[in-house]
Amino acid sequence: MNHQQKDDNNSLRNWQEKLLPPEVIMEKARSTGFIKRMKKLDPTYLLYVLIFGISSHCKPTLEEIHRDYQDLGGKSAGTKEIRYQSFHNRFDSNMALFLRAMLDHYINITFADSPARLKGPVGILKDVLIQDSSIIRLSKKLAEEFPPARSRSEAAGLKIHAVYSAVSHSLKSFEITDEKTHDYKKIRIDGNIKDVLFLFDLGYYSHYVLANINERGGFFVSRVKNSAKPKLKEIVSESKIFDSFFEKGMNLGDFLDRIPKSGEIELICTFTGRDKEKPWGKKRINADFRVVCFWDENDKIWHNYVTNLPGDAYKKDEIYQLYRYRWIIELLFKEMKSDYDLGKFLLAREPLALIHVYSMLIRLVLSRNLYKKMVASLDEDEKPRYGPLLWSKVFAEKAHEFLSIIDQSIFGKESVGERWKKLGRFIAATCM
Repeated sequence: MNHQQKDDNNSLRNWQEKLLPPEVIMEKARSTGFIKRMKKLDPTYLLYVLIFGISSHCKPTLEEIHRDYQDLGGKSAGTKEIRYQSFHNRFDSNMALFLRAMLDHYINITFADSPARLKGPVGILKDVLIQDSSIIRLSKKLAEEFPPARSRSEAAGLKIHAVYSAVSHSLKSFEITDEKTHDYKKIRIDGNIKDVLFLFDLGYYSHYVLANINERGGFFVSRVKNSAKPKLKEIVSESKIFDSFFEKGMNLGDFLDRIPKSGEIELICTFTGRDKEKPWGKKRINADFRVVCFWDENDKIWHNYVTNLPGDAYKKDEIYQLYRYRWIIELLFKEMKSDYDLGKFLLAREPLALIHVYSMLIRLVLSRNLYKKMVASLDEDEKPRYGPLLWSKVFAEKAHEFLSIIDQSIFGKESVGERWKKLGRFIAATCM
């Protein structure tokens, strides 16, 4: 591939200028009240440091962020040196609001730059949305604001509820709560969901939610809870070996206990129930959905999945493969925790906890934005080898090089064009 040929359209310099313009950063800083008058702290330099200042230590500290900021922002003729205590004091609720505004801005940009349609087996869908949550441990001092789920002797727990979009390869939305908040209460089904596929873990399982998605023209694939009792209506599988065990209206679990423990089977089941949050104010659910069951010979259990995807477009083995895609959001959290410092700080103040999470999510969203840009510059046969987990490690390893080039572009006397090109060639060649 001729990487040099694509430098003009896909250069890191263009990406940095588009995603990190000082005028946008300053506008968000002023509108959120983080900056009223420019004194010792420049929000643009601060954001650069929070994004690219990935720690080289197991336990990052605010002192390390301060040193990185002094290396960059301390050179500006328009600002004075800011001492650590003053720097520490600026990590307050206004900074949290500023970073939240920047995060929303970057999520919107990434989503707007995404392709209109997916490709391959999911090409008929507008998007695939996956929701999951992850817990970040905080100091016990924050146990009142972020109570742990089980024991008061545990450290406080902050939970990130995130929705991943297959179209943008990044976050679509997120919410922060305490650890005790149940996942089900934070299900996000907003706007026009026609032809959008939702993949749910058991923590989000709800007959009411499934029926709601179906009524609004969306699709879903979810595991079936062991405690759920959908009623058998029809056997779809062509094999006749299950017919003698079938009784219309029997519970799915009772049927699976009777049949031979091998292979796979597709059924139509009736799901009933009410909204768990407002059982008195919602109509009772009564809907028929596909259920595909796979026998796991290793664990000696049935894995059961419910979906409303049409059987002529998605066979039962494809339902299982689609659900496996849900693991990508768990890899997303793993990426943030292992490569991007999420959860590594010891956080004892609520604003600092929010600042940390927002900073790491900004780092993730911008990293994924750049990942899409770099993958787009590769030949088709090279793209499958350049996965997100490899990218996150490359980005983490080269983050300070980004910061160094930005430093030189702002304060240096020599052009940084060649450094941007060299870094771009290195990143693109990593998959080789």
